[in-house]
Amino acid sequence: MQLQTCSTENSILEADLGNAVLQRTLDKLKVMETDDGFYVVVQVRWAGDKDWYLTTRRDRHMPKVFKDLKRLNDHLREFYPTDSFELFRGMTLPPQSGSEKNDSGDSSKPTGTSSKTKRAK
Repeated sequence: MQLQTCSTENSILEADLGNAVLQRTLDKLKVMETDDGFYVVVQVRWAGDKDWYLTTRRDRHMPKVFKDLKRLNDHLREFYPTDSFELFRGMTLPPQSGSEKNDSGDSSKPTGTSSKTKRAK
């Protein structure tokens, strides 16, 4: 299976995937197993054979990775109930283009800043 670069043009957010299930436009749901975990690829009827990666708002250039197949299956069953999904083993994460690697890498973060979150008291 040829993997396309993950970007905003071929990624879908969880809320949009939920809407596709409610509107009965979800065609195929595929789970890709990698060494890092599992990610989801979907096809929706209105987009033909185009694959869409399930991503988060924080990072639209990398699929959302689930570490445990059982929890992923429970998540899919609860939020995106479908009759079945396909499992592909031995896959890799989709490639990133050069500019996307620089945008999401640690080298672009300012130095000397703390990543700790302050708690409200």
